Amino acid sequence: MSIISFAVPGQLKVKAFANDRNLVEKVESWNTNPVLGDVLTETTYSDYKDFGGVQFPTKITQKQAGYATLDLTVSEVKPNAPADVQMPDNVRQATVKVQTDKVADGVWYLTGGTHHSVLVEMNDHLVVIEGPLNDARALAVIDEVKKTVPNKPIKYVVNTHHHFDHAGGLGPFVAEGAIIITHDVNKPFFEKSLAAPRTVQPDKLAQSGKKATVEGMQDKRVLSDGTRTVELYLIQGTVHGDGLIMAYLPKEKLLVEADAYTPAAPNATPPAQPNPAQVNLYDNIERLKLAVDQILPLHGRKVPLAELQKWIGKAS
Repeated sequence: MSIISFAVPGQLKVKAFANDRNLVEKVESWNTNPVLGDVLTETTYSDYKDFGGVQFPTKITQKQAGYATLDLTVSEVKPNAPADVQMPDNVRQATVKVQTDKVADGVWYLTGGTHHSVLVEMNDHLVVIEGPLNDARALAVIDEVKKTVPNKPIKYVVNTHHHFDHAGGLGPFVAEGAIIITHDVNKPFFEKSLAAPRTVQPDKLAQSGKKATVEGMQDKRVLSDGTRTVELYLIQGTVHGDGLIMAYLPKEKLLVEADAYTPAAPNATPPAQPNPAQVNLYDNIERLKLAVDQILPLHGRKVPLAELQKWIGKAS
């Protein structure tokens, strides 16, 4: 084997293994994942065949952090075929643009791109619900929070669940000194992952030198300053994932949720068969007797509760 290694400072490290026919059999690459820290990706290439004079592997497998993530069989290759891949605008803007919508006194819906957050102002501190995606998105949200409510620290960042697109921005909030609130089932995972080395591409958390403080909850937790209350509830029985949390502001009658319900386009036709996760969300609202006027989904758009009711065939 010949070994070729190189590094792009601040981005990745790579080591490639080529056989005596100069065909790459394996590539080991290291980068920094927003949730896991430094991660090894191992990609293997085998069963090379000739496609129009080009040797190409027909079997490609990949592991990330030791877990299998790809098992690909290639049946056809077209050398030098034209490709015009355009990144959708909402993806391009997801990490940078934050739009602020004041939905109630002391409550702001921070939207833009694919993933949203919610800012709640308390007497002497702030609560942010969700730190999604990555450093870029989280830093943009934090910057908007500081512009919206200056001179108050972010005390808590509420994590709705462990999926990486909803947890990738937690590091910058920890760097700000915020405490993470998540469900107990996720607490050990975040304590371990946020303490992992971040040396290949040092992120905001690594640069800060701070350690994450993660607080868990079970079925319910209440954050209150005597005038405003934020109630956090486990969404019981959801098919989306264990430990999925929603937030409810009783005074404002606002519900914040992620992935249980993403509103369709206005005037879209409801499906013949309702989505089980959406039905389950509504059942939890009913079970807890929550008086909800508006839903602030962390994907999509703000809608009245009646929109969810209509969509699942339970119009009032």
